[in-house]
Amino acid sequence: MASADLDTRTENDPTSNGERRTRIAWDSSVRATPLGHGWNAEPLVVDWFEPGHPDLLVTAGGGARERTARVYRRLPTEEGQGRRYDSGELVPGLEGLRSVCVIPNGSPSRFDLVALAQNELVLLPNKGQGARPEFNERVGLGIGADLGIGPCRVVQIVALDWDGDGLTDLLVGIDDLTGYWPDSDRLPQAQQVGFNQKGGHPGYDRGGLWRGQAPTGRLLWLRNVGQAGAPAFELQPEIGSDAGPLELGLHPAALTVAWGGGGSLELLATDRRGIVRIYRNFGGQRPPVLMEPRTLQCGHAPLELPDDRTAVVAADLDGDRRVELIYGTSSGHVFSVHSGPTRNDAKTPEELLSERSELWLAGHAVVTVGDLDADGDLDLVFGDASGRLHYVQDMGTRDDHRYLAPVTIEGGGAPFRVDPGPDGMLDGPLAPRLGYSCPTLVDWTGNGRLDLLVSGAGGEILFLRNDGAADSPRFGSPSPLRCDGGPLIIPPRVRPAVADWNASGQIDLIALDLQGFLCVFPRTGTLDVGAPAPLVDRLGRFLRLDGGFGQAGRCSLWAGPWTGSGLTDLLVGLPRGNRHVIPALTGLPLEDPESLPTVILLENVGHGRVVPRLLRYRDGRPVIFGAEGCSPSGIDGNGQGALDLLVSSDDGRLHLVSRADLQW
Repeated sequence: MASADLDTRTENDPTSNGERRTRIAWDSSVRATPLGHGWNAEPLVVDWFEPGHPDLLVTAGGGARERTARVYRRLPTEEGQGRRYDSGELVPGLEGLRSVCVIPNGSPSRFDLVALAQNELVLLPNKGQGARPEFNERVGLGIGADLGIGPCRVVQIVALDWDGDGLTDLLVGIDDLTGYWPDSDRLPQAQQVGFNQKGGHPGYDRGGLWRGQAPTGRLLWLRNVGQAGAPAFELQPEIGSDAGPLELGLHPAALTVAWGGGGSLELLATDRRGIVRIYRNFGGQRPPVLMEPRTLQCGHAPLELPDDRTAVVAADLDGDRRVELIYGTSSGHVFSVHSGPTRNDAKTPEELLSERSELWLAGHAVVTVGDLDADGDLDLVFGDASGRLHYVQDMGTRDDHRYLAPVTIEGGGAPFRVDPGPDGMLDGPLAPRLGYSCPTLVDWTGNGRLDLLVSGAGGEILFLRNDGAADSPRFGSPSPLRCDGGPLIIPPRVRPAVADWNASGQIDLIALDLQGFLCVFPRTGTLDVGAPAPLVDRLGRFLRLDGGFGQAGRCSLWAGPWTGSGLTDLLVGLPRGNRHVIPALTGLPLEDPESLPTVILLENVGHGRVVPRLLRYRDGRPVIFGAEGCSPSGIDGNGQGALDLLVSSDDGRLHLVSRADLQW
């Protein structure tokens, strides 16, 4: 195989003509790692394989089909261990779906699914038998993605019997976007997204206020007016309490629960603020008559769900007859919250774990490689969608890489997280506050220890000095880099490269300018770089690497001696949707986008000029990883001096491609 996931554990193989293969795996001390397989995870608890045994179905972004689904079986858990599941099984037929819900169908297949496709709500009839569900058909339910109410964003949909008639209804949390985009009467929404010429968001006024109408959170009920096996839904009036509309912020999610066991069903609601409220149901009525809420407590403070929380569901995971909350995050992780000693209490959220050999890091993982502990091997640092950084220590050798579980990196004694700022939230105040951290390891200070440069959604580049011991990294408080005395702002989600490009004896910064052109920012100080100098091809033409508007930036750069010419070359990782920039680089016509790779080489031919080349496998196939991006690096994985290709995909997986299997 030309490409191998980093869980292959391949060693000397008699069929490989004596070739030494790189071995990369989890360390033997790592028995379980975070469960997940992509980004923006949405969990659902369902008796998938047999009744009475709750399994976990998780849909998540990533891959060629935008979203995929895996079902995880729960494994026996020892005392004191977190909830553990197997490595999961891909579920065909659920590609591209969000807000998947279980609808009992009264047949031997037990249940069907309802989900939100790109443009409409669909029914997925279960064509399988009992323990082997099968979904290969989608039936439109006559309800569009806007539910027929106008501009909105569906946050989540849950299935429940809201009115007590024995049929499964749908409870829908939405963000109402009426009048949200400031210039919707003149410009398409897609052209209102992105940075302006000064790195600001054009949707805000000079005072920093959003120019459009403020979005609002609402809770809707779709009543099932069909029958078992043939559901049909009608939109009902907005759900409120006896005192009027519910107090909901953006990103609302709601469930019905009997929290703490016993009692009648009540409405549990949360929103982007993270506080969880349970509205008392007067007399246990159906539909519920909602009274004043109480706030769930965790210890001596309110329970707070993370600000990058996605969907929330309720189910009894462990058979104790008390429901738990299960929620996903932007980075693809899944957590559970168990009830506490009283009906007002909850325990600290705990992460669900998976026992597998595959190295899965996190959704939208951007990886940089270096020897952080001075033992001669390849440690990893990766950023995730939330904006945090994680250290993955290599406990092996130069040709036998074995990794510990990720550890969160601190900056100045506090957990590091990139704040995108309002400009970095390209969809405006509606967007979750995701930093999309993009780290680069480099000895920026020249003291023999690897520091960190971190960019993100807001376009700033932060410097974190490594002031720890040679074998124990410790990073200081982040400081922004400046350009010519002013703020340095680059397009969003660009991993910069570093190299002594100008042969000046010091490391320069290589990144994109705000127009998307590839530039060298000459180093002038620890926190300062000079004005950008564009890199050019053999004919002196500038090299644009971004997609413009909401597709701007989102590329990863790596600098190193890839071709072995003695000069520093560049590798570039692109999102699939931005491959249209390649024909302008190569001069070749765009005939089939799928024939183009997501990793390209810019070969340095001297005098500040590069030659764009496409990375392909030996059989001619393009090197393609990720959906919204990938981050390539050249690594000497076996200590032999030749560089192989290590690529992290936005679904959180790592891929190793042998140099011998590549052409360019």
